Amino acid sequence: MKSRLGILIISLSLATLAACSSVPTASEIPASIANASTPADHQKIADYFTQKAASYESEAAQHEKMAASYAGRPKFDLPAMAAHCRSLRDQFTNAAKEARQLADAHRQLAGTPVK
Repeated sequence: MKSRLGILIISLSLATLAACSSVPTASEIPASIANASTPADHQKIADYFTQKAASYESEAAQHEKMAASYAGRPKFDLPAMAAHCRSLRDQFTNAAKEARQLADAHRQLAGTPVK
């Protein structure tokens, strides 16, 4: 009986902690930004932008690989496609940089040290 109660308390504590530290979804982020008033609110927004930056960096790396694949074709008959991939790589790299800047700004608003 005691172990069940302990497991229940731990489970509820973890669920509460997860709910408190959840990152807003893309559809929730505009309202989260508009209504942010506490350090915790700003930390959640910072976490959102940190995740977005990582996603953008992943996309940039993927497009770099695709550009290299086009360039490595025997006849290299699709230079426009390699240029397209490099353009997207650059756009995603810039988006990642900007997302990290937004994350840092919200960390400062939250009173959290900037990474």
